[in-house]
Amino acid sequence: MSLFDLPPDITKLEDSDEAIVVVQGEGVVAVMTKAAEELFGVSSEDIVGEFVEMLVPDKKRWGHQAYRPGHLAEPADREMDAGPFPEAERPDGTIVPIAARLEAISVDGELYVAVHVTERERTPEEQEAAGEEA
Repeated sequence: MSLFDLPPDITKLEDSDEAIVVVQGEGVVAVMTKAAEELFGVSSEDIVGEFVEMLVPDKKRWGHQAYRPGHLAEPADREMDAGPFPEAERPDGTIVPIAARLEAISVDGELYVAVHVTERERTPEEQEAAGEEA
């Protein structure tokens, strides 16, 4: 779902089977696919129009906000570098280990970032830190 008047190159991503969150240059979520809704445990109606940091764990939000301007200055398709253990946080507080690939999309001078997200297995270090058995 989208609240914005978006170009077709962006809205077509809504129909993807992948978990994709499309973010406008200033960090506002413009599109979220159904698969992303399931992964993050949030409906697009609740997240579209909000800052993408709503999906980032509290302890990492400020760092994420600090990285965004650098990506905008030199947009490129790449794997997201979120430290050794990239994570997302669901509204219920559940932390989800993720892998994310950033795809820079420029349409009519407007920059969007399509974040392709997959859930990943926790590393043994993460399991140990969380008190889980490896």
